[in-house]
Formats: sequence, C-alpha cells, structure tokens
Amino acid sequence: MPLVDTLLRAAEKELYRLHFSQEILDGATRNLVKRGKMPLDKAQRFQRFILNAFPDSLIEVPEGFEAMMTNHPGDRHVLAAAVVAKADVIVTSNLKHFPNQSLEPWHLEVQHPDIFLNSLSDFYGDGVLYNIVVEQALALKNPPQTAIDLLERFEREQPMFASRMLLHGHGPMVGKTARTILDVLLPEEVPGNRTKSGNHYEISEIGQEIVVSDKYTNREILRKNGTSMTGQPLRKHILDFEEMKQVVEPWIKARLFRVGSFSQPFSR
Repeated sequence: MPLVDTLLRAAEKELYRLHFSQEILDGATRNLVKRGKMPLDKAQRFQRFILNAFPDSLIEVPEGFEAMMTNHPGDRHVLAAAVVAKADVIVTSNLKHFPNQSLEPWHLEVQHPDIFLNSLSDFYGDGVLYNIVVEQALALKNPPQTAIDLLERFEREQPMFASRMLLHGHGPMVGKTARTILDVLLPEEVPGNRTKSGNHYEISEIGQEIVVSDKYTNREILRKNGTSMTGQPLRKHILDFEEMKQVVEPWIKARLFRVGSFSQPFSR
C-alpha cells in the first residue's frame, strides 16, 4: 500500500499519466482482500476513490483484443490495456510476465516500480519525490509515521528509491555530523586527512570529501563533496546519526572535546 500511495500521489501531481482497465482495478482490489490488506468494503471504497480521482484514466479494451497479446496469459489484460492506452511503460514487479518479445510489436517496455520511481526522480528532481513521501507520511495517523519510517517499508522491494530519498532528505545531516565527530575525536589532526573507525561505522575525510561506511556490511552510506552526494543509506543509519548528532552538538557549542565520553555513541 505505501508503494500504491506514492504512485497515485505522483500521478495526481501529473508526473506521469496513469492508465488502467476495470479488470486491472478489480484484480488489484481482489488481491488486497485475498492477502488480508483490506476488508472487502474498504477495498471497494478504495476502488471508487481511484475511479473518482482519475476519471480519464479508465481504459476500455475492445472485445477480443486481449487474445492478440502473447505475454503470460494471466496478465494479457494488462498488456492489452497498455496498448489501447498507447502507454509507454508498464509498471509492475512481475517482470517475467512481460517478456520483451511480447512488448516489442507494441513499442512498450516494462519497468519495476523501483526503476520507475527513480526515473521520475531523474526527470523531476529528488526534492519533488521526497516531498511526496513527506506528504504521504503526514497523512498517516494510525499509527503516525515519519518519512524515515515510511521509507523503511520501501527498503526491501524498492531499495534504490528508498536510499535515494533518505540520502536527499538526510544526507546533509549525516555529512555534517560525521565531520563534527572527526572534530570531536581527532581535534589534533589536520582536516582533510582524517579517519576514525568505530565498532559499526568508519568515517573518512579526504580533502573536502567526507565518506561514511557501515563496517558490518561494507556499505557506503554517504560520499559527500560540497553539495554532491552519493550513497545507499538505510533507515537505521539515519536514526543512528540522528542520535549521534544529539550527542555531539552540545559539545561543539560548549567546546568540550572529551574523547573518552564520546566513545560509546560512536561504537554504534
């Protein structure tokens, strides 16, 4: 459901044009009920909401047209709807049901949702997609969730998008906190050539570049040089650095560089 919500919000903001047939909607709501995600009455209300929100997106597939499709029989209605809509892309996690040879005659391609969301970020900018995630999180009341909490739910199936959004929203904080940690723990060393390795994280400063790595997984969380940032942070990394930020900021303000007292937070 978080993925569906993000995709619908992106369509509502006209980042792409959404198309579906009644059969696609019926199948989606049946699956929600079958998997225990929604009771039947709520799934039916959800379908009505989509139809009301996107009245021009409903596609009627001519009778017999589906039989012309050559992809997996269980998803021929999806390909038929995409052809009728003159769509460019079918977005689905079930890529194997849409082999290239079945799409080429119709000049269509299939994309995993992770790839599709990243392509929207490429085109419109990370900030536009991140604002959608923030709005989405603010709308969740039971239980309340932050954007960081919401993005954790993307990490398993849309990992590139999740990391990209976390990097955009929190990468500057991680970089600033990492540099502050070096100032606290290595006050005598020359800036631009410093490395500190804890139990969990390693922080390096090479010239103006700051690099943060997860030692357990050898995952590069952040590589930042000025405003340029790359990396693959997870929710747990952001929360760890938020916690460390709370520890080091008062020390910097008070100019208290007590190395021993900081060893425990950095051991995360």
